[in-house]
Amino acid sequence: MNTSMPNTSPMLDSFDDLIAMALAEPNPCRLLTVLVKADIAYRRRASGTEAMVDEGCLQPVMARDWAVTESLTLADIVATADEAAGDWRFLMTAILPGSRGTAPLSDECEPHLDRMARALMLGADLDAFVFFDRDGIPVAIATRADDVR
Repeated sequence: MNTSMPNTSPMLDSFDDLIAMALAEPNPCRLLTVLVKADIAYRRRASGTEAMVDEGCLQPVMARDWAVTESLTLADIVATADEAAGDWRFLMTAILPGSRGTAPLSDECEPHLDRMARALMLGADLDAFVFFDRDGIPVAIATRADDVR
């Protein structure tokens, strides 16, 4: 994980901006979320062990979809997430648009949630996703492959 690399996701100032963007879609949407645990990497030196700032390993903890409504808040998502797993650090998100005036069903979200978690585990390109910290502030996440380019 490297949180200093730029991301090509839409420019968002907050989680609320993502919800506003989804609400502006012509068809109802589902919010796809993956809770992400960050294990910080450590470097061993002769003088001792030190944390490598902004580097480590990201692990999916839980995946879930949400109906995008005007009443959906980050506080609701955080509260639900903390009940399931309190040690998450980031929220990986994507919007799945519906069609013909209907939002996707939860069953239709499953393969997309699986793909998100798999991309995280494999260190694949994450530019299609928007990451937020627990306060709803966007965070740029880069994989090691992004660092090498």
